[in-house]
Amino acid sequence: MINPNWWKRVATKYEETGSVDEIVSYNGAAQLLIEFLSKKNKMFKVYNMGAGVKRITTDTQICPCCKKSL
Repeated sequence: MINPNWWKRVATKYEETGSVDEIVSYNGAAQLLIEFLSKKNKMFKVYNMGAGVKRITTDTQICPCCKKSL
């Protein structure tokens, strides 16, 4: 089950800043976040970090490792 407090925090942060940078391990939460960004027509990228952990970010122009521009 997805924590409603987490979802409210993510949705509010997106509405305020227009960006998302979340690390999730629950597939249901990742699917909900991807569906939300897709409906908003926002570009995003999913980085698989291993062991079922994913980083979902709307910052598609910066390398997640070195933080340099692509």
